[in-house]
Amino acid sequence: MAAFRLVPGLLLLAVLGVASGGAQQAVSPGSQPSTRDTVVARYNGTMITLAELDSAFVASAGGPAGIADSSLRDYRAFLDKYVNYRLKVRAARDAGLDTLQSIKRDVHTYRRKLARPEVLRTGVYEPVARTLYERRNRAVDVSHILIRTSSAQDTAAAYRTIQQIADSLEQGISFGDLAYRNSEDPSAREQDSQGYRGRLGYLRAGQIVEPFERRMYALPPGEVSDVFRTKYGYHILKVHDRRAAQPPLQLSHILRRGGKNSPRPQQFLDSLRARIISGGLSFSLAAEQHSQDPRSAAKGGALGTVNPQGLPPGLRSAVARLDTVGTVSEVVRSRFGYHLLKLTGRQTRQSFEAAYPRLKEEVSGEPRAERQKTAFAREVRAIEGTTVDTTRLLRATSMRSVDSLAHPLLSRADRLSSSPRAIASLGDSTYTLSQMARHLMQTDGGARMTLAQLIESFLDEKALQYAVMRRAQQDSSLAQEIRTYREGTLLFRYMQDSVWTAAARDTAGLRTTYRRNKSQYRFPKRIRTLVLRAPADSLLQPYKRAHEAGRSPVAIMQAAARDSLVAADTAFVTDKSPDVYRPVREAKDQHSVGPTAQDNQWLFMIRDTQLQARLKRFEEAQSSVLQDYQEVYERRVIRRLRDRYDAATYPSRLRRLPSVAPTGP
Repeated sequence: MAAFRLVPGLLLLAVLGVASGGAQQAVSPGSQPSTRDTVVARYNGTMITLAELDSAFVASAGGPAGIADSSLRDYRAFLDKYVNYRLKVRAARDAGLDTLQSIKRDVHTYRRKLARPEVLRTGVYEPVARTLYERRNRAVDVSHILIRTSSAQDTAAAYRTIQQIADSLEQGISFGDLAYRNSEDPSAREQDSQGYRGRLGYLRAGQIVEPFERRMYALPPGEVSDVFRTKYGYHILKVHDRRAAQPPLQLSHILRRGGKNSPRPQQFLDSLRARIISGGLSFSLAAEQHSQDPRSAAKGGALGTVNPQGLPPGLRSAVARLDTVGTVSEVVRSRFGYHLLKLTGRQTRQSFEAAYPRLKEEVSGEPRAERQKTAFAREVRAIEGTTVDTTRLLRATSMRSVDSLAHPLLSRADRLSSSPRAIASLGDSTYTLSQMARHLMQTDGGARMTLAQLIESFLDEKALQYAVMRRAQQDSSLAQEIRTYREGTLLFRYMQDSVWTAAARDTAGLRTTYRRNKSQYRFPKRIRTLVLRAPADSLLQPYKRAHEAGRSPVAIMQAAARDSLVAADTAFVTDKSPDVYRPVREAKDQHSVGPTAQDNQWLFMIRDTQLQARLKRFEEAQSSVLQDYQEVYERRVIRRLRDRYDAATYPSRLRRLPSVAPTGP
């Protein structure tokens, strides 16, 4: 029986056990040069060239490396199998299988599944991720003033307050003074903290909400922003400086806070550093023995990956002087105490392509990505053109205006489903009110949408779908994958209808196959075994005790059938059974084994009796008989197809294996 599988972008044939079946074999007259245009097979006016066969053969092996151990004989055998494949696909099309709605739906779904991620990457995630990547080249020294909003009533008062602060800034009052007196960021009045007097220090993209980030990268040093809002409230920010961002690095430290019963921390660390520098003591051992930061001390002082811009000013300056991995700093003071720092590693900046998967994960679901998705959809709509018949829409929904809530539309969805009249259009596609109602049902938060918002959301989604379809049509690699999927779907349906189902219904043919091969259908020596399975060994202990108390296997099986946490069945153990059954083969009849762990479950087994080898009856061998007969039946089908389409192959023209250039970066 032939089998096949599909790999995206490649036609992969793995046809198992298919002989030529008496197909016509023709040898080319005279000597033919082995060129890419050489015809190696034909059927019904269609020519298969060496180039096509080369590509299919390499794809069937999973890529160039897969053909390394292949021989010319393998390649010539593949020619037959490939022709058989093409004949089946042609027969499926001639039978009209490609017009079936079920197959069209499958292909349409696959097209969307394949193309949509590519459209979202190029139109949505890549632009957002690239902006984030490029912004991270620079760190911005920034201050801010925050006035929080917690309710609708607070919003107006908060805005008046922040506007008064903005007016004060225009009059020349110090930003730091205003932040200290007015900002509702608690750190603004905490001396030595990041945020004191509004000064957040150097920040990079991704460390702060996007509206804040966008403004701090847009403003030149010395400038103050307009009033803007984030989810925290109203802000004003000031940019002090902008500089190249330092890449993340790996740091270790030793912290001493000092105290009544401890020596002076600076002197102690000076002495400790001298021993480390001289080689008399390792930094990690010194950290384990002397650091007063218990979390990092347990790891030899390791702090892991650190963003230098996020360190307190004193530590940041000390780290900037550590220019070589392995360097140990002088004693440094911070608000936490006194430190020795060691640079243990420095990251290099990744290329955008290498960083993209992580960046995409970072921005997915963020407002910046959702805004870009909307902007991309609106761009498609602007290019293709959209229309909405709001008069017909309002009349059909009995609503007064597009500002009405859209959820009443759901109660009318069934009645509207029979109406074919278009309510909106995008390019050359038209949409009904029923389609809009289904979109509302599938949209998170749809119950709170107005009709106007529904129209925009619906057309945005249709614009994305339109871009997906256009991408699938225009991208040659995606188009090839879709063609491959369509052919695989046709082949499966053809084999199901013309071979597998037909063979299964041919009772006479199955009986004949059984009689001819009866000696092959045998049971080996087997041990009939009762097997109980459960997620924990404790659940099996009651059954083990019942067996040891003399209860019969039948009674135990009946009890297990009433236990929702235990599954019971009968296994026939042979020499080829998994290792977990080996103790059963060595046990005596009516003896038990286990509970024994297997993967994520536990087994308790009772050996019943050994059954001698014997021939299988037809009913017992039916699955094996069917598989054998399907292979015979398929060979008949292939012979008929070869005759029907006048197929011929020219294996002598294959004088070498495909020569393929190595792939990779």
